[in-house]
Amino acid sequence: MLELSINAKTPASINGAFKKIKEMIVSGAVDKKTPVHLTLDAGVYKEIIKYNLSNPLVMESANGVGASNCIIQAENCEAFNKGLENRSVFIIGPNATTVTLKNFSIINTHIKSIDGSNTQADSAEAFTWNNTTGTLYAEGMRFSGRQNTLCLKGFSLLKKCYIEGDTDFIYGDCDTALFEECEIFVREDNRGDNNGYAVKSLSLANKKGFIFSECTFNAMKRRRASVYLYRTEGKGSATSPKNWDNAVILNCTISEIFNQELVWDDDMSLTVFPRGNAVQGLREYKTKTVSKTNKPMETDTTKRSIRAYTLTDDDYYKNYSSRFLLLKDTPFASQF
Repeated sequence: MLELSINAKTPASINGAFKKIKEMIVSGAVDKKTPVHLTLDAGVYKEIIKYNLSNPLVMESANGVGASNCIIQAENCEAFNKGLENRSVFIIGPNATTVTLKNFSIINTHIKSIDGSNTQADSAEAFTWNNTTGTLYAEGMRFSGRQNTLCLKGFSLLKKCYIEGDTDFIYGDCDTALFEECEIFVREDNRGDNNGYAVKSLSLANKKGFIFSECTFNAMKRRRASVYLYRTEGKGSATSPKNWDNAVILNCTISEIFNQELVWDDDMSLTVFPRGNAVQGLREYKTKTVSKTNKPMETDTTKRSIRAYTLTDDDYYKNYSSRFLLLKDTPFASQF
């Protein structure tokens, strides 16, 4: 394993480390399969970084350094650098194999400036997993931005992470993205009293999509606007290879600030596909609602979107009750 320690006092230190690794691979000093372990000292790393090497990567803060004290931070967006592969603060490319991120923060400081509920120019990911064949494991991470904070393709597992944004800030055309014990927070919109949206699935057809297990969803209350857990793109169909509305919440707690329909579909003018059932579409199981006094209550699901489905106990224990069941058909099956 190649071990490297990074210090925030050195300008562009993370990019410098990645450049050094690539040079060592080209020279033959390091094999393309040699694992790389990067340790980040406390501090703020002000740089936009990309990793697109096949070497397995473990990147984490130093022992005893919490995520709030180890920060990768920059401003980037579609208006500055066009394309999903360019507009994020931290981008993992298609050549990566296994990537592990632990206990640091990634922040995109971009402030939205264009009116409207979803404007391409203000797309500003903090982190992009632009990879369809490898696996991403993130633990104890903090992802902060506004529009499109966290983009996930392929296969990912996030445990005890914090993700915040205001519009479609967890999204992507993923195969399987599992969130365990994560905190999802819908922050205020810097432009005014606009609706907030946490999740937008563009998942691949017939795949598992976004799975939230024992997660907490919270939000800042709007004056008149609403906060939705989910927003559809409205482009899914039986023949589309992606844009499926595949998302499930399992044993999660949701603030009463969220609209009880949970799903925004422009007053049912947009297609939500597929209709929720035991294995696909929009599903939930034993959701708790948290009141202003932080008291969890049984959730009344009668006001849910007509396209959503409430899982039965049989559904849950057959398909969702363990990590093994959730990840058995993915590359993670051999890792856990």
